[in-house]
This record gives sequence, structure tokens and C-alpha cells, in this order.
Amino acid sequence: MQENGVRGDQVTQVRGFADQRLRKPEAPLDPSNRRLSLIVQYVTKSTDDDDTKSPSTGESKP
Repeated sequence: MQENGVRGDQVTQVRGFADQRLRKPEAPLDPSNRRLSLIVQYVTKSTDDDDTKSPSTGESKP
């Protein structure tokens, strides 16, 4: 992912659900049950002053 532009500090969570939430409960060893969820933050560029915006939500900081 980093080779394609995702910075290491952008990945905030990595979750594995294969043992908790099976996609196919009737077939626990099915490959579709092996999956990860990645939470990646992104920052959009704006013409506004970037110091007043939160990078994760874009909302104004107090």
C-alpha cells in the first residue's frame, strides 16, 4: 500500500474478523471467511487554512 501512496501513519486500525464474524458460518474454513478490515485516514486538500481543519474529519478545530 505504501508503494501506491498510502503513508504508514494513515493506517489507524487493522482488524481481523475471521474467528468472530464468519461470512459463511456454515463453512468456517471457506477462504471468504479470511479477511481483514483496514481503517485508513485521508486528508483532502483545501483552499482554507489547513491548520484550522481536523485531518480526519475536516471539521473546524476549537
